[in-house]
Amino acid sequence: MRRRAFISAAAATTTTAVAGCLGDGSDGEPTQTDEPDGTETPVPTSEETRLEDSSFEVENVECGDEYGGHDVTVENGEVTVEGVLDGSNSCYTAELVRGEYDGDADTLYVEVEAVEREDAEACTQCVVEIEYVATFTFENGEPGTVSVEQRGSATGSASSGVSESESGSGEATKTPQSADY
Repeated sequence: MRRRAFISAAAATTTTAVAGCLGDGSDGEPTQTDEPDGTETPVPTSEETRLEDSSFEVENVECGDEYGGHDVTVENGEVTVEGVLDGSNSCYTAELVRGEYDGDADTLYVEVEAVEREDAEACTQCVVEIEYVATFTFENGEPGTVSVEQRGSATGSASSGVSESESGSGEATKTPQSADY
């Protein structure tokens, strides 16, 4: 008989010991774990440079022969391209064809082209200088390279250049110019 009492006592003790192991020990409080449960949003380790905003403005159109060049300035997260291209007559203006940042290449691509205004009626017959300013605002840095291509219309002039910049340098960078094509 004592054997049955011993076995019953041992079984009760084992059940109590196992029951204590089955609980989470938190008294109903949620527990913190280091393991992901699939609901967390990954936190990026570093912010990527990205193009936030851009603007383009034609500042002046007048007869002249000083065209085909551009300057690039990179300062405080802003890239400014100032250029002059040619038009066949005073009915021409400039248009931003491309203003695109390629993060993989860390390059801002800028293309500007002379185009005839749609509302043009009477045009002065002279080769014109079309002065423009394109501004690109970046977040989390600046592009390492700015590639500018501009195409005029009157003389077939074109210029292109690549400017290397160091983020935060704030220095004006004169881009190389190619000869008229």
